[in-house]
Amino acid sequence: MRWRVRCPQVWDALAPTADARVRRCAQCEKDVHFCTDDRETIAHARAGHCIAREEPGADELPRLVIGQVVEARTPAQDAALARKQRERGIAEALRSSDGGASERTCPECGYAVPGFRVTCYVCRHELGPA
Repeated sequence: MRWRVRCPQVWDALAPTADARVRRCAQCEKDVHFCTDDRETIAHARAGHCIAREEPGADELPRLVIGQVVEARTPAQDAALARKQRERGIAEALRSSDGGASERTCPECGYAVPGFRVTCYVCRHELGPA
């Protein structure tokens, strides 16, 4: 699942309802469900509800984020995610390369793969144990 939208609304500015864990957004006219654990988050996300969760901010203090979760991504988003994951894999392959006997070369993409890895960081080719 991914966030479809990070809503600019602030929890304290949303209208209270009879349930202390649900507030009403005047902007989109939807209820926002405050989720305190993964079970609640998944249940409300699957139901298509807007949710609010605490996430750590850059300073590691919790900040409340609001939005609606959706399952589907566009083909362009899938392609962008694949490129991002590949770039992360390349960075990790370069970072973990020791140039020694403990690494192998992936037959698919040619990047170094540490001996402890069973899949390539970059292309996810399955190499099996070293």
